[in-house]
This record gives sequence, structure tokens and C-alpha cells, in this order.
Amino acid sequence: MVMNASSVVSRLVLGVALALAANACAASGGGQETIEREQFIQTYVDLRVGALTDEARQISDEARDRVLAEHGVTEDELVAFADVHGRDVDFMKDVWDEVERRLDEVRPDPTPAELEGIN
Repeated sequence: MVMNASSVVSRLVLGVALALAANACAASGGGQETIEREQFIQTYVDLRVGALTDEARQISDEARDRVLAEHGVTEDELVAFADVHGRDVDFMKDVWDEVERRLDEVRPDPTPAELEGIN
């Protein structure tokens, strides 16, 4: 099975939405431990880079598993990070801004053919 990179994003967005909904309905669930911010960011960036380097813009199960293993995290831990920290919108905005900044650093400039396809 090939996991579309957007499905990982969708799961994370869903996790954030669920966390916000749970926060609105329940008392604070503070004290939950998650992976570190840096571990989340770097893992997510590497997953996206893996998808971006594929012609179909999808990351294979094998590549995803390799990236997760390299970072010592599971997919569930990535989602749990979003669940727990999703209550803090400013924190998550900073996280996604950092992810985008790092992706911009590694994203190659478009080729002339790609630019021509944009016009």
C-alpha cells in the first residue's frame, strides 16, 4: 500500500480538530507526554521530502517505515503529538511554520518545464 502524503496531513489535521473539539467538551487533559517538538518537525519534514521526491508525490510504506524508524517514532506518535498540542493553536502554527520553512530549504527550484506547465 502506498500512502499519499496528503493522507498523513489529513490524519494530522483530523487529530488537531479532534483535540480542539475534545478541549471544548472536556476539562484540560494536561500532563500527557508526547514526542518532542523537534522530533515531530524533523520526522514530518523527512516524510514530506520522501513524498516530494517521488514522481507520484506519494511515499511508499517501506520509505515511510524507514523514516519513522530513523526518527524512532510511530505514525500514532505523530498523530498523538497533534492531538495533545492541537489545543494550543499558536504552538501548532509555529510548528507548521517551521515545517514549511524547512521544506522550503530542501525543495528544489522548479525546472523550466515545470514553470512552463504553470503558465
